[in-house]
Amino acid sequence: MTISHDAALAQFTEQGFVLIKQAVPDAVVKTLDNAVLQLTDDRAPDLTHSSFNTNRALTQVRNAANIIAEYQLLFVCRDLMSVPYRILNGSIQVLGSEVLRREVYQRAHEPWHRDSGAFLERPYDEVNGPLHLKAQVFFTDTRPKDSGNLVLIPGSHRWPVDHKDDDYWESANDALAQGSVPDGALIVHAEPGDAVIFGNTMWHAVLPNLTQERRSAIIRFGQAWLRPYDHHWDPATAADHLSPENRLLLGYYSNEVNPVDLYKEATATHSWAAQ
Repeated sequence: MTISHDAALAQFTEQGFVLIKQAVPDAVVKTLDNAVLQLTDDRAPDLTHSSFNTNRALTQVRNAANIIAEYQLLFVCRDLMSVPYRILNGSIQVLGSEVLRREVYQRAHEPWHRDSGAFLERPYDEVNGPLHLKAQVFFTDTRPKDSGNLVLIPGSHRWPVDHKDDDYWESANDALAQGSVPDGALIVHAEPGDAVIFGNTMWHAVLPNLTQERRSAIIRFGQAWLRPYDHHWDPATAADHLSPENRLLLGYYSNEVNPVDLYKEATATHSWAAQ
């Protein structure tokens, strides 16, 4: 990792995102990417499975940690996991796991948006950090121009709901389709294994992809106390390939566990917290 934990936390607090270079080792990237290709190639003729998005330019596998055994390799990558662990003050769980295949597409892949609705639009909490984070791990090279690049607006995680009106975003989306972004926006040019972590209130979009297929993984993190108190799961119902630690990370726990205990103890391993 080319940025220290303290610097990453400071950057996230101020700008709302962190770019972690080489967050995931090459071997893990290749292993998981191959698993994604095999799964999605085999299912290509039939995208009606509930884990897939049927948009012709996007194949999206949801619940990926339960479907793709290799996905959990991401959870033992210290450089990747230690940053959200620090941002969430050690109270961390995985709320969602996805992989994406974005094909060559002349239009913007994703318009400008936040990953939040009205109930999550709140002032940034300097003490406790955000409720939700998203990490995007890149499997393919997006350093070239027109690679379906992720675009962020640093600092927009602090904007109030009405900071920009609908006309502004309509105009911004029209420009996005032509490869143009607002002043102050950051186009992410990532290498395989790089990861970008940003909060749910960050404004972001995905530019047109004119070069080659772009593949990535998404991990959605949240505060561990967001777990429903009533909805515990017996680990036997979880995917067999998941380790006990990763079952807990994904919200599975046995009937014998007092759910209140999960709100008292950090869910991270010592390796995540290591400096």
